[in-house]
Amino acid sequence: MQSVCPMKNRQEMIGTLGRCGTSSDTEKPMIGIYDFSYGPYALGDALTWTMNLNIMAATAGCDAIDQYLVINPARPGSRYQPFVNQHNYVNIIDNLFPAFLCSPMLRSLRLFFHPPAFSLLFLRGVVRRQPMWPSWFGHLNRRLDFISHRRINAYHRKHGRLPWLIAPRGYGTWADLFRKTHCDGRFVVAVNIRQGALSLTPANLYRDSPLPEWHAFMRRTAARCPDALFLVLGGYTEWDREFFRLPNVLIPRAMGFGLGHELALLHRADLFMGSSSGFAAMATFCNKPYLITNVQHLFSRYIGVPVGARHYPFGNENQILNWERENQDVLLEQFEELHDRVRGKLA
Repeated sequence: MQSVCPMKNRQEMIGTLGRCGTSSDTEKPMIGIYDFSYGPYALGDALTWTMNLNIMAATAGCDAIDQYLVINPARPGSRYQPFVNQHNYVNIIDNLFPAFLCSPMLRSLRLFFHPPAFSLLFLRGVVRRQPMWPSWFGHLNRRLDFISHRRINAYHRKHGRLPWLIAPRGYGTWADLFRKTHCDGRFVVAVNIRQGALSLTPANLYRDSPLPEWHAFMRRTAARCPDALFLVLGGYTEWDREFFRLPNVLIPRAMGFGLGHELALLHRADLFMGSSSGFAAMATFCNKPYLITNVQHLFSRYIGVPVGARHYPFGNENQILNWERENQDVLLEQFEELHDRVRGKLA
């Protein structure tokens, strides 16, 4: 059995996994399987999968989750992501790994590079009738509905609550210290502006946000709301250097931090603003006040929300969906609306 985690900072991640929980005879675990041969390397999909896994565990009465991530080095990606190959998959999973550390019920996580070894463990779970998601039938047929919100919406309708995501294990305390050191007294806004054209693997460029509009919005906000501080999140190549000239912006990646730190900062922020993409999924599923922009209309059928609706079924007045391409006036108007309400609650 091979369960190696190829991270840049191995000691940090070893410590992180060590804090995921301890085994107990009283715990009833759910097995969560994410096989990259049919599951994508994508932040939003990984976080939505985790949220669905939380729902499945809660529904089954489980109080712990054991996650199994499976990669076949000979064929590391699915046919939908042909850019993933034998030469770059380690770096890709390295960068994505913290997204799988956000479940509050996470007890253990194993990363397999030898599918036959995983198959033995999978078979043992089937024989023991352990709860798992996807089911043994779904996994064998390579079916995993991690995109839709149908389970999430149904659980919320029944219980009036959700098992929200948390900051990645091992990063929460660091995020608190970062806020105290760099943001003390400021209204912290985590921002992700989708710029696929600037990424190393450009795709779906029609979903990109208009960067000049965001620049103008932040310049206007500096004068109108001087207490606001924007943390620009995203890959190192995906933010424009114009942000360095803005007095109310910090860029964690430019300070040497990675995805785990960014997700923790988003979890600790006062507000999230940004494109309908991976970081928006984190804001959605950790119950953060947010403005999510440029929501795809075709996404409506997966999330159970009519096009133009202002909120998710489990959302509140401080969690706004915007279905149109954003501009500086819309951003400023909705930011000031959220700023006044959220700031008032924090006071």
